[in-house]
Amino acid sequence: MKKSILTTLLFAVLYFLCMGVGVLLGNLFDQTGNMFYAPAFTALVGGSVYMILVAKIPRFGAITTIGLVMAFFFLGSKHGAGAFLPGIICGLLADGVAHLGKYKDQTKNFLSFVIFAFSTSGPILLMWITPKAYMATLLARGKSQEYIDRIMVAPNPGTVLLFITSIVIGALVGALIGQALSKKLAQKI
Repeated sequence: MKKSILTTLLFAVLYFLCMGVGVLLGNLFDQTGNMFYAPAFTALVGGSVYMILVAKIPRFGAITTIGLVMAFFFLGSKHGAGAFLPGIICGLLADGVAHLGKYKDQTKNFLSFVIFAFSTSGPILLMWITPKAYMATLLARGKSQEYIDRIMVAPNPGTVLLFITSIVIGALVGALIGQALSKKLAQKI
């Protein structure tokens, strides 16, 4: 039991690092600084960590724990009220879906990861749901009005569809890579 908790926390740290790489890749891809593509690149990079976690700790709670780590990060980094909710909600839902397949059903694990991939979307969702509060949070964090004007993304249907599609594609490709790595690791063990 203690070993699985420590392993889960290790995977949470690894997924958090994947989020950092995802932010970096998102900034390289789109240099506006708005983190619009960060969730998609996080999913792409984090799929391996997620799929290996599911194979290594096939029980309810591990995925939820990683979602909570994401949620606490957004809460602690003052991304605004509510930015932490996708981490909690997506973590629980993803854990539930994987649990339905007893963490062995590849289709359910893929769907689980697609759901989980939205756990890092809180700041963009807040930008769209409460733009004035989001701008006030940025101003309180010392950001300039020029910066805020540059990073704001209007929530028109095309932009929302692009956001959702990019995350789903990143999650599916990340999950495929993760499945392949997970199988290779299983064969070596």
